Amino acid sequence: MSMTVRVAAPSGRDAELIVSVLTQHLIDAEICPDVASLLVRDFDIGPLLIAEESLTPSLILALAKFVSEQPSWSDLPILVLTMGGRDSDRTRTLDRARIPIGTTVLLERPIRTETLLSSVRAALRARSRQYQVRDAIAERDRVMEELRREQETLRTVLDSMPVGVSVARANGEIFLTNPEVARILRHEHLPTPDFESYSDWKTYHADGRKLEVQEYPLAQAITRREPIPGQDFRYQRGDGTMAWIRLSASPILGQEGTILGAVTVLIDVDAERQQRENLTRSEERFRLLIEQASVGIVIGDLTGRLTYMNPRLLEILGYTTSDLDAGAARWDELTPPEYARLDENAVVELQTTGTAQPYQKAFVARDGTKIPFLVGAVRIPSQVAGEREEIAVFLTDLRSQKQAEAALIQSEKLAAVGRLAASISHEINNPLEAVTNLLFLASSEQNPSLVKDYLDQASHELARVSQIAGQTLRFHRQSTRPRAMTPRELLDPVLALYEGRLRNANVRSVSEHRGDPKFVCYEGDMRQVLNNLIGNAIDAMRGDGTLRVRSRAARDPRSDANGVRITIADTGLGMSAATLHRIFEPFFTTKGINGTGLGLWISQGIVQKHQGKLRVRSRTGGAHSGTVFALFLPLETTATDSGELLS
Repeated sequence: MSMTVRVAAPSGRDAELIVSVLTQHLIDAEICPDVASLLVRDFDIGPLLIAEESLTPSLILALAKFVSEQPSWSDLPILVLTMGGRDSDRTRTLDRARIPIGTTVLLERPIRTETLLSSVRAALRARSRQYQVRDAIAERDRVMEELRREQETLRTVLDSMPVGVSVARANGEIFLTNPEVARILRHEHLPTPDFESYSDWKTYHADGRKLEVQEYPLAQAITRREPIPGQDFRYQRGDGTMAWIRLSASPILGQEGTILGAVTVLIDVDAERQQRENLTRSEERFRLLIEQASVGIVIGDLTGRLTYMNPRLLEILGYTTSDLDAGAARWDELTPPEYARLDENAVVELQTTGTAQPYQKAFVARDGTKIPFLVGAVRIPSQVAGEREEIAVFLTDLRSQKQAEAALIQSEKLAAVGRLAASISHEINNPLEAVTNLLFLASSEQNPSLVKDYLDQASHELARVSQIAGQTLRFHRQSTRPRAMTPRELLDPVLALYEGRLRNANVRSVSEHRGDPKFVCYEGDMRQVLNNLIGNAIDAMRGDGTLRVRSRAARDPRSDANGVRITIADTGLGMSAATLHRIFEPFFTTKGINGTGLGLWISQGIVQKHQGKLRVRSRTGGAHSGTVFALFLPLETTATDSGELLS
């Protein structure tokens, strides 16, 4: 550090000589001709060397003021050159005034050069030490300010952290916590001067045991000098409630590895644990529901890969979990080819709406048998971007239902046979009675011409009986394969069987066929439908009615499929809106004990299996009452024979 000695000596060449001597000995010095230059406030002001004759009262006051305004570390050295051999008037005046002007050293003149140099150098050393103190104080203040800012930043960070933080010394004393600790624990910070004071905390393991002092992560981090990962404990909070708190801790090590303390983090995980426990309970309930469900449940993806089957479905199909894991069961491999189109439609519906409406299909079990199911599916949204979406499929085993339906269909067929038997017996009985009477007349008649006439009439009546028998056999012929037929080929035998009932009921029958397009169907099933519709139409009329049967080529406006439309209209009493709403329900009948309530329900099912549609319109009251059934059937069908399906 370079300091300049300021010299004030107004008499003669004293100032010049002093500055010259000091400069020659490498001491910076300068002449100050007045008070202003002598007391200028430089940053590194050096000692003052003042001749006694310069100490005027005004300078003494200025010096006193200058010295009083120095910082606490400064004690400006002032060297005063006095008159030789006696006290001067000014020095006595200075002493009497008792004015503090700092540390003053009196140098009597004449003064030897060595004495002057020694005194000046001593003053410079003293001043240099003062500046060292100044710099040390400034550095201390800078460090303290940085420390204050760091502490303020640390406190701000701690106060804004969403977790509780506590800092402890090496002896376990916790000296710093953030507000989140009190919020989590719901009480103010407990005095913790050492490890033993940790026993005042009411912290428990999951099994209910109270934590020992050495089990706290904070104590472990200090003792073991390594981070302690988070552990969940039960804590009795200040309001008496119990809550789950996660504690973790890390040691604070010095430069040489000495343990200075530790910091612990507290996280309120009570809500998280509650959610996890609720989720676990929900998952357990869901697992039990899935595994104990009476319906089949399968999870897979749109590629056909199956990742899960519940025990019920595995049991039905004869597979095991190992088979599923090995990829031995895939959706497309379990599905018979005739149901591929239904699955494709379901996939499109899933991709569009997220759900697939229930539809019926069959699965091939491991032993090769086909098992009917009602299938519904939903799309499971992916929780991770880019992850393949899964599909949950719910399958209801329809075997019992199909068996029941088969029994109901058989029951309806038997009922239809009974009704037909009554009509047929009536139709056959009339010509047989005529034959009996004609044979009796022929046996008693002597005229050969009349005998021949009687026998011709008897032969005609027997031909009528043969025709009725043939139509009956054709009506109940069961086909195992669909075949192409015309509407007339289906309708004529049915109408022929009802000729007697129509005649007895005084009902006129009108048939109209616009063209005769062929379409593919199961003959027996379709005749059963038409028999039911025509029989119901006759039952609805009370004499003087008209049964009108029409057929023509048609196109379904919704599916745009080509087909045939058959309408059966009667002029009966009609049906109310409430009845129309329920006519296709099983066991619903308006015929009392004379009806089973299964005819239209079964007919609707047969039509749907042929991908057809059966619609009805009806009007009650007035001169134009009656009912019209419209049956649309496509030219081609993928229907499965009802007998085969229900078996």
